[in-house]
Amino acid sequence: MEFSLLHYLSAALFFLGWLCLLTQRNAIKQVIGLKILLQGVTLALILAGRAVGDINLAQVMVISALIVETIVIALALAMIVSVFRIVPSGNIDFLRKLKG
Repeated sequence: MEFSLLHYLSAALFFLGWLCLLTQRNAIKQVIGLKILLQGVTLALILAGRAVGDINLAQVMVISALIVETIVIALALAMIVSVFRIVPSGNIDFLRKLKG
């Protein structure tokens, strides 16, 4: 199996999203990093289905991943909005202090 440019793009998206999750302190930027990470995973699922030759299985996996991804992002943004109403700061370090 040879690696194409899409394989490297999938890995780059995954690690770029992971780097964004680790380095950013703003909650919105972390959600954006999570979205980038999940797009890398989705691209990897498409490439895995193409490599195996069963594109129908890949389509089902990608649609399932997109549904779960959308739910996770929507819940994360809803939690961020509810926290922003109480504390007008997007810094997650401040929110960790509230944990007690």
